[in-house]
Amino acid sequence: MKKFVAFCLVLIVSLPAVAVEDGQVMYVGGTAASMNAGVVGHLDTTSDTALIFEYSGNKLAIPYAAIQSFEYSKELTHHLGVLPTIAVGMFKMQQHQHFFRISYRDSDNVAQTAVFEVSKHMPRTLQAVLETRAPQACKPVLRRAGRK
Repeated sequence: MKKFVAFCLVLIVSLPAVAVEDGQVMYVGGTAASMNAGVVGHLDTTSDTALIFEYSGNKLAIPYAAIQSFEYSKELTHHLGVLPTIAVGMFKMQQHQHFFRISYRDSDNVAQTAVFEVSKHMPRTLQAVLETRAPQACKPVLRRAGRK
């Protein structure tokens, strides 16, 4: 049993970090035709009119006025089970991935969506920017019983 716990501990500690680094944003997926999932870039929130994702010399501009909704979620990076989680938890904090799903309408009034993974320090800032510049997207979400 000790060897199994030690093996799990070594395995988990040696896993590469999947999360994006500070200041980076990764396009996880969505309906943007010109982008592939996994593209890494950064978000420019300085514009008063649009949220701009800049990557590899290209840009995806999402006008704040066109944003219909956005949602922030946080997920565990690794699901280990009870005993390995306890063993790893004694030595290393659990890692989380942070995601923003943004639904908007493009210039042709077609519904689009983009899902971004952001670094762990960015969610509060990005959520504040979206709440301020896209207030029409800040509708209360009614949760059904049994949903988190």
